[in-house]
Amino acid sequence: MKKPAVYIFTILFMLILVAPVASMAFSKGDTENAEKRELSSFPKVTEEGKVNTAFFSQFDTWISEHMGLRAQLINAEAWVKTEMFCESPEDDVVLGSEGWLYYAPTVSDYQNVATISDRNINNIVNTLAMVSDYCKEQGATFVFTVAPNKNTLYGQFMPSRYVTLNQKGNLEKLVAVLSGSEVTYANLYDAFSNENEVLYQKRDSHWNYKGALLAYQTIMEASGLPNALFQGISFTERKDWDADLVNMVYSSAADDDLQLYPDYSYSFETKGNVVSDEALTIKTIGTGEGKLLMFRDSFGNTMWPYFAESFAEAEFSRVVPYRIDSVVREGYTTVVMEIVERNLSNLAAKAPMMEAPTVNLSSIFAYEMTEKPMEGYCGETATGLHVYGEIPEEILGDSYRVILVVKTGEGVANYEAFPIFEQELLSAETLQDNGYSAYIPVTEEQLYAMSLVVITNGETYVNNEVHWVKVTE
Repeated sequence: MKKPAVYIFTILFMLILVAPVASMAFSKGDTENAEKRELSSFPKVTEEGKVNTAFFSQFDTWISEHMGLRAQLINAEAWVKTEMFCESPEDDVVLGSEGWLYYAPTVSDYQNVATISDRNINNIVNTLAMVSDYCKEQGATFVFTVAPNKNTLYGQFMPSRYVTLNQKGNLEKLVAVLSGSEVTYANLYDAFSNENEVLYQKRDSHWNYKGALLAYQTIMEASGLPNALFQGISFTERKDWDADLVNMVYSSAADDDLQLYPDYSYSFETKGNVVSDEALTIKTIGTGEGKLLMFRDSFGNTMWPYFAESFAEAEFSRVVPYRIDSVVREGYTTVVMEIVERNLSNLAAKAPMMEAPTVNLSSIFAYEMTEKPMEGYCGETATGLHVYGEIPEEILGDSYRVILVVKTGEGVANYEAFPIFEQELLSAETLQDNGYSAYIPVTEEQLYAMSLVVITNGETYVNNEVHWVKVTE
C-alpha cells in the first residue's frame, strides 16, 4: 500500500474512533429521549467528604450511556442484522416475511404447543362459570373473550422454521371446553378469520382500530346488546403509530406504523385525569344505556372508546386480580373479561376477587367436621379471609371442586373455592394445577375451624387431622 493511502486510511480510522466522543458535545439528551429513561449523571470524585470508590465504574456507565452517536450505532447494528442477515437483534421479536414482525412469546401458541394442562383448562372454565353465575345473581351479563395472537390469525408470514404441530393448542382446547359450559364466549378468532381484510398491524403486536371495532361488535353481539352505533363508519389511514415490535428492534428512530383511525366524533367524557390508554383504570360517562365493567389488557387500548360511547357509564380495568366484587358495589349491568391468547395461563394463576358462593353440602353427603383447622393459608382482606392452598395430586382427576367447610360461632357454612393455584402467593416457580382459592366473609377472630372437601372423579374426599379420607355419599 502506498504511503498516501496509508495516511488516508489512518486518518479515517482515527476519525471513526474519535467521532462518537467528539459528538458528545453536540448531543443534548437525544439518547435519553429515544430510550425513554433517565440516564446517569456524571459521577462525583468525592461524596459526603469521602473519596467515591465507585467513581470509575460509574464513569464507565456514564460514558456508555452518553457516548455520541450511540443510538445511531445501535440502530445501524439492528439494520445490518435485519436487512443483511435476516436476524432479529431482539430476542422477543421474530422477523417474518414481507416486513411482518411477531412477538416471540407467541411462538409456542403458533406451533400448537399446549402449555396449559388439561386440568388447568378445566380449572379456567370452572372459574369463569363461577364468575358468570355470580354476575347473573347480581343481574349482570358476563362475557368472556380472547384476543388471538397475531400469528394465530396471520401465520403465513412466520418463518418456515417454526413448524406447527397437528394437535390442539391452548386456545382451541379452551374453546372446546367452553362450548360445553354456560359461559357466554365471544369468539374473536372466528370473527377475524371470516374477514378478508388484515386487521392487525405489520409491525405491532395488536389489531388496528378497525380490528378493535370488529372485536367490539362481536362482544356486543354476544352480550345481546345493540351494536349498530358504528355501522358504516369510514377510516383514515395515517403512518403515525408508535408500534411496539419495531421499537423493540430499533432503540430509536424507528419508523411509525400505519394505523386506521375511525372517522367518528366521540361524545363520551372521561372521569378524572386519564393520562394514556395504558392507565390501570379508565372511567367514562357516555350517552348509551347500562353500566359496563370491562377487564382488559393492551388489546383494549384501541377498543375501549367504542364501549365508552355505547354505555351510560363504563369502567375499564387492568388491575389484577379481577375485582368481580365491584359488580355488587357499583351495580354494573354488563361485565366483559378480555385477555390475549398468549396470557391464558394467567387465568389459572390468580383467582378473581369475589365472595365465595355458598353451597348445600348436605345434598352431597352427611359430614361431621373435626375441630382441627385444615392445612392451608389464610390472608386477611378488607371483608374477611383469603383462603388458599394445594390439594394432593394423587386424589385429583381432570376436574375437581373444592368446598371449604367453615365453622364460626354462628354455625357452619360451606363455601366453594375457585380451582386456582395461587402461584405467587404459594411462591411456586412454575404454575401447578392442584390449587384452591376463596374469599370468605369470615374474620380470623370468628373462625373456629375449617376443613376441605374435594369432589373429583365421582369421589368425595375430606381432610382430617392426619390425611385425606374418601367418604361415601
